Amino acid sequence: MGIKHIVFAIILIFLTSGCYAWMTGIVVDAETGKPIDGAVVLVEWTYTSGKWMGLRSTSSYKVVERVTDKEGKFTVSGVFNPLVNPPTVVVYKKGYVAWRSDFIFPDYRKREEFQWKNNYMFKLERFKKIYSHSRHISFLSSSGLSLSSTKLEHAHSWEIPYAREEERLVRKKRNTQKKGEYTEKEIWREVVEELYFQKGEDISE
Repeated sequence: MGIKHIVFAIILIFLTSGCYAWMTGIVVDAETGKPIDGAVVLVEWTYTSGKWMGLRSTSSYKVVERVTDKEGKFTVSGVFNPLVNPPTVVVYKKGYVAWRSDFIFPDYRKREEFQWKNNYMFKLERFKKIYSHSRHISFLSSSGLSLSSTKLEHAHSWEIPYAREEERLVRKKRNTQKKGEYTEKEIWREVVEELYFQKGEDISE
């Protein structure tokens, strides 16, 4: 391969590495496969400057927010900039676990299967009673996305009172237990069970 071909190949890779075409996604229930109407989808591209000067700084480049239709579909306009980072995606619907393109709730396992491609299917798991709303909100916040966006902020705001009550009870149990009596994980589990299991309340619907 000649020098010209090598240079052309390098330039082509550089130019296409940050090109993300229009995408139509489909949000479905992971168990039933049925489309989910009214799910909020937030996509954010970021730009990292100073990569070659040792002074790295990442800032938001473009944020797109959509709501799925009755068929669970949404369309996001793409980005054609070789300097942007791959997009981060969050999908949220009341009653389901928030879907992130990088990690999986509740144990923060790395998500491997996501690809920015047309007709990609986002499978949402049902939110279980054993899950903490405080930790669920924390999972959303740690995505680094612009969560102050109107639709997503409104969509998950209902969880805040439950999260605060969980945190209040956890603090109370920490203060009243004997030293080393329970682990942090056990305290959280006990609080969640008291709030949701014993009352038989299903607040996620």
